[in-house]
Amino acid sequence: MTAHTSQQDQRIYRITLRGPVDEEFVAAYCPAGTALTCDGDAANLSNIQADQAGIVGLVRHLHNLGYTILALES
Repeated sequence: MTAHTSQQDQRIYRITLRGPVDEEFVAAYCPAGTALTCDGDAANLSNIQADQAGIVGLVRHLHNLGYTILALES
């Protein structure tokens, strides 16, 4: 059985992280169109357009880089 991703599988997510995140990280590791805002000691990655596998992969990558994930919303 072959699974495929359609536009219907895509969602828009927001991830809140502890600590700073820079634009270079967003450009290198996040899907196109991801927006970065900083609020005190937290950074928000919003408008992340991904399917479930894509968002899980991004969360794992963030974790492996040492970021603390404070929230994940869709």
